[in-house]
Amino acid sequence: MGRGGLARARRSSSHARKEAPVITPLEKDDKLIFGGPPLRRRHPGKSAKERSHQIAAPVIERPAGAKAAACPRKLLVIASRFPPVASVGAIRIRKFVKYLCEQGWESVVLTGAHRQPQPIAEDARRACDLASLQDVPADVEVHRLGLDADDGPRRWSRDLGALLGIPGLLVGCDAQRCTDWLAWRMQAIGQRLAFPDRGIWRFSEAIRMAVALHRRHSFDAIFSSGMPFSDHLIALHVQARLRRPWVADFRDPWVEYVHWPQWTTRFGAGLTRLAEAAVIGRAAAVVSVNDHMTRRFAERYGRWAPKFVTIENGFDPSDFPEVSPAPRREFQLLYAGSLYGQRGPDAVLAAFRRFVDRTPGSASHARFDFLGRVGPFADRFDRAEDAGRVRHLGMKPHREAMEAMAGASANVVLLPRTAGGEGDSTAKIYECIGIGRPILAVVPSGGEAARLLEGLAGAHVCDPDDVEAISRGIGVLYTRWLAGADRVEHAPERLMTMTRQFQAGCLAGVLNRAVGRRAWIGRR
Repeated sequence: MGRGGLARARRSSSHARKEAPVITPLEKDDKLIFGGPPLRRRHPGKSAKERSHQIAAPVIERPAGAKAAACPRKLLVIASRFPPVASVGAIRIRKFVKYLCEQGWESVVLTGAHRQPQPIAEDARRACDLASLQDVPADVEVHRLGLDADDGPRRWSRDLGALLGIPGLLVGCDAQRCTDWLAWRMQAIGQRLAFPDRGIWRFSEAIRMAVALHRRHSFDAIFSSGMPFSDHLIALHVQARLRRPWVADFRDPWVEYVHWPQWTTRFGAGLTRLAEAAVIGRAAAVVSVNDHMTRRFAERYGRWAPKFVTIENGFDPSDFPEVSPAPRREFQLLYAGSLYGQRGPDAVLAAFRRFVDRTPGSASHARFDFLGRVGPFADRFDRAEDAGRVRHLGMKPHREAMEAMAGASANVVLLPRTAGGEGDSTAKIYECIGIGRPILAVVPSGGEAARLLEGLAGAHVCDPDDVEAISRGIGVLYTRWLAGADRVEHAPERLMTMTRQFQAGCLAGVLNRAVGRRAWIGRR
């Protein structure tokens, strides 16, 4: 997006906030559901002396110039994917938290432990983007569970090892040796029993902390986002305890796409359907990231059809560089995202090499760069025969990735053709649109991603199985670059509805309706 287009998008997103649902005054309950002492706030990096003054419920001061509702509502956000976790799911949640405050909703986040930074980790739960913490408003409370809560098998090994270590001393086996002997065995058992995922081991501690936080804040609503879908099961039980409206956000399909192989059996599939049905039945509203998922929910749960609503992913103009990068002296295709499982680079790399072989002069100044986790595909890059034209640039913080995308000649979107994959509309598409560069979309024809890009200027959609079509698409983009047409302007009215601010307004509307319905029922 050019500088003028970016400014229009920012103005449009501000206009979108004005059109968001009107916030009605908060109707407080006469008393809290749960009594008891307030919970101590958990502030990473603060000393015990500093924390000792924060036992009482805090009066939060907003930054100068911030506009707050006269009586903001309180939202409990249950989300494993939250900064500094480096994942696209964490971006969606942190943007909701960031902009809901402008809609009269004050978020309190309950999330997993703050692990040691591992910027090159291939596991989405381990990779960290510490810079993303700067995007979380300073007055948002973030409460983190302990490391033990995240790793049930390790806790079992330690506790059982300590118990066995007492009689073990008689045969020269102390508690530590017992713990070490049990560790991998408990991990294997935990891996097999974790339903729907490993996040379930934090179940009991998360519920205890949620109840304690409610004593202090008297939440008006609950919000959870999955995957991991264990967050929804935790929220299901929290809602039963707190009796507050709950909005369940589905970033991925659950029943259609079982993420853990041990639950693909008939028993596992049945258990998954029961768990999803329990979540849908209890939630006041169910949010999906695209219309395909919303329709699928409505087909399965027709009697609850009014609950289902679509709030798409999007982009935040404030993430983009203020100054447009200078024109590149080389033609650069950039894929900024993760590779894993069936989402591999083989087809696009074959198409790129075919393009280079066919196009005179391109070998000297055409590049295909990959930025992010590459999983099992690390050996596809930096090969001698590519002469430096195909590179893996490693992992970068989200803001640096946005800068790289803004400077690319074209950004690449990859989605494989898989069973149920037609409903995937990866969040990266929206950032590619917002950044204002041409797009090479290697996505299933007829799917949600192709629909989103249909008729969009500068977007070339190719089927993931058609190497020839992908190669031709690269050629078209290369021709544009040679002509100096590597920037794309989109209609501001279309960009407006893709901003994170607009979507936070939509979520605020869903929350307001859920709370308003509860208040109406209470007055009957």
